[in-house]
Amino acid sequence: MLRVQPNGTKIWKLIQNGKPRTLGTMPVMTYSMAVEKALAILRGEDPDAKPEEPPVVEVMTFGKYLTDHYNEYLEQNYSRPKETQAYLASFKLADKPLEDIRLADVETWRIKKQKAGLKPATINRQSKALKTALQRAVDLDLLPTNPLARLKFLKFDKRPVIRYLTDAENKRLLATLMARDSRLREGRRNANEWRKERDYDLLPELGEYADNLTPLVMLALNTGLRRGELWNLQWGDIDLKRQTLTVHGKGAKSGQTRHIPLNNTAVSVLKIHKGKVAQLPANPVFGKHFFQKSFGNLLKAARIENFRFHDIRHTFASRLVMAGVPLNTVRELMGHSSIEMTLIYAHLAPDNLRAAVEMLP
Repeated sequence: MLRVQPNGTKIWKLIQNGKPRTLGTMPVMTYSMAVEKALAILRGEDPDAKPEEPPVVEVMTFGKYLTDHYNEYLEQNYSRPKETQAYLASFKLADKPLEDIRLADVETWRIKKQKAGLKPATINRQSKALKTALQRAVDLDLLPTNPLARLKFLKFDKRPVIRYLTDAENKRLLATLMARDSRLREGRRNANEWRKERDYDLLPELGEYADNLTPLVMLALNTGLRRGELWNLQWGDIDLKRQTLTVHGKGAKSGQTRHIPLNNTAVSVLKIHKGKVAQLPANPVFGKHFFQKSFGNLLKAARIENFRFHDIRHTFASRLVMAGVPLNTVRELMGHSSIEMTLIYAHLAPDNLRAAVEMLP
């Protein structure tokens, strides 16, 4: 019903169970609106109640996916999880919804990185890391399909020029290491003489190896271990009696455990080094402190240019191949997952290749 107040205001009323209930006022509420509201009240509904808002669905961003699902998986299943995490961070997709990642995003990123001078092999490694992470999301039913399923990796020369030490460079490197140790020992002796004159506590005398640099370089030259493998090496991994060294899969790039025979030089180096450090099985042989500055100064003093620590590993493999060691044996010693990785050294055995073709009639 419509009731007119003394002041002229027109109010829609509903009489329910003998009691009036205000529906609204004209002209704000029309007749049809009043009827609709009245019927709703008679049905037991509350027409003034605000409609329930749909529940807020939290968007799964790539960053949240990594935090909630993938980083722990990396820690448990990858030998170098932090490296993979750094690869994934390079795409800057943390705030992008997981389902909105497209192949075009990676293509744009690759073009940008190529223009910046990043090597194709590095671009491929980072792209593969993202593709693998997204495939894991598919496996967890967080994505219907992998947007990078059709991603084609960049082509590049897989047999580039390998940098390794020449015989002359190797001799200079070893001589410089010896001179460095001698200089550091002399410096320690002089320092102790100065301290003794002033009644200061003396510093420990330095042994044949003044610090870890010489044994680190020497072991790398004679085993081909990667820098990370040297860092993770513990005394319990070394059997000097059997002259073997074990690289555990968890700390290896390939994820596979391998056993490396130690030559006499490597055994001698480890025996000397073992005498100056704690030898408990769980103790690191070198630890994760790398003498980056010292190594650079060493190369400068030895007049060795365009050389990285990783190139010591190339030197190890190159010498084996040039000595006629079969490539598959080199592959096993290097811990390569496939012979294709070892083939970059194949050209260093020209005599063997020449002998093979000479067998033809």
